[in-house]
Amino acid sequence: MKPEELTKRLEKNKVDSVYFFSGEENFLKEEAIRQLTAAIIEPGTEEFCLDSMNGDNTDASTVLTLAVTIPMMAERRIIVVRDFHRLPQKDREVVADYAEHPSASTCLVLVTPKVDLKTKLYSRLSKAATSVVFYALYPERIPAWLQQHVRPFKKRLSNEAGHQLQAIVGTDLGELASELEKLVVFVGNRRTIEAADVEAIMGPSRAGTVFDLAQAIGEKDLTQAHKAYRRAMDAGESPLALVAILVRHLSILWKIRLMKRERQSDEEIKRSLKLGWGFNKFFAQYAAQAGLLTVRDLHGGFEALYQADMSLKTSTRSPHLIMKKLLYDLCVG
Repeated sequence: MKPEELTKRLEKNKVDSVYFFSGEENFLKEEAIRQLTAAIIEPGTEEFCLDSMNGDNTDASTVLTLAVTIPMMAERRIIVVRDFHRLPQKDREVVADYAEHPSASTCLVLVTPKVDLKTKLYSRLSKAATSVVFYALYPERIPAWLQQHVRPFKKRLSNEAGHQLQAIVGTDLGELASELEKLVVFVGNRRTIEAADVEAIMGPSRAGTVFDLAQAIGEKDLTQAHKAYRRAMDAGESPLALVAILVRHLSILWKIRLMKRERQSDEEIKRSLKLGWGFNKFFAQYAAQAGLLTVRDLHGGFEALYQADMSLKTSTRSPHLIMKKLLYDLCVG
């Protein structure tokens, strides 16, 4: 099941007894847990009906004792076990046994990162529980997600504002949601959030440093790339966010290059990509960079970004050294 399907089911008050949440997008998982909690228990009764624990510091006996305990002040209780994969194998198997014959008065939510759903244990859970996989959103799906996320505030985000926000923040949904909430407060009674509001909140300096870095990479100017990287770090950017921004930038250059080969006009490219005000404003620079880069440059660039992303998430090396190597690979390698 996809997260959107889960949301639709909860809106119809369809709540199952056991859920198995997996995948790499943690923000969407936590959002789904909040939706489930709101659907099951009344505000103020959390102390009696909500139990949250981690696989590092619990066991199957604790989980199942709670699961079969009659809830107080409510028809159902909710139990959330994060990092379920950290429970010992035997304990996970015991919980999988329970999932096949669960208590009707309990909603058990088992949460893991990305796992192999084809293994015997997780295959059992996927069949016994309602399995929801939370994949990381592709960059092109983020504008629609932003529109959906702002709807409960009775606001709308202009296309230009959405693309501007994504261009500055990147693909981290948690940070995007945080900045979106600031924008909701900033616009007050106005219904529509515009690109100018994004710049007012985020600051032109931050937007500028991000674009400067992407431009230096696109022009293969290592000296300017180092300067822009330092300014971006001073402005509060994280290395992972910068990698995500550069992936998006190279993806845009790749698309422009392909459309140029098909002899599409600049206006046709703008209309086709629908990347909004910021992209249209700097289209000449994007097009110039796309013309400078070869297919080999682009393939090598994506490989370098992938390696940097993996190193930042798993390596003990300094993030600063990883980023210095990335800039060298993108500009010189």
